[in-house]
Amino acid sequence: MVRSFAIAVLLAASAAGCAFDNKAAERPARFQMAINSRRIPSSTREPGSNVAPRSTTPPGGVEALPQISAVTGSAQFTMQWLSHTYLGAEAEAGTLGLEGSSFAGAYGILGWGSSSPLGSLAAELAVGPRTLRYAIDSENLTSTAFEPRVRGEFWLSSQITFGAAVGASLDDRSFMAGVYLSVYSHDFNQWKPRR
Repeated sequence: MVRSFAIAVLLAASAAGCAFDNKAAERPARFQMAINSRRIPSSTREPGSNVAPRSTTPPGGVEALPQISAVTGSAQFTMQWLSHTYLGAEAEAGTLGLEGSSFAGAYGILGWGSSSPLGSLAAELAVGPRTLRYAIDSENLTSTAFEPRVRGEFWLSSQITFGAAVGASLDDRSFMAGVYLSVYSHDFNQWKPRR
């Protein structure tokens, strides 16, 4: 369900951002494809906490949660908003490396970035639903992600960049690191900041 929602959000954002935007020339857009590595640390949670999978249930009813890793792919679409800020949507899906496991998320993106002829630096916030399944016979565990990130990239051409991002989720203390390629709708030197 989260995967379908993520795809729908990304398509809607893309369509609304480009096809129906009569000021597209003033609002540069970016499409980004990334490969991410995620780590959810081991901890203990009360039963019913929808953060990570259960490995054992010791006496007292507190669940011991193992450290888990996920490798995911993500697609992000953003458009410049005011001055150096941008808004967009992101869909993410992957696996924990175990048969039947999955990781999926759909996020709204709010960011601030600064560009130069060499590249750009940005800080962004990703917020949205995230679902994790530890094994084929386990239940989907859903949480709301609240993930600040920092990213940096350099220009490969006037419209293509290569970059890296790191972030940490405040809801479950997990962290991520990834690399990505971005395609921009405008040449770097043709951007017109909006005020």
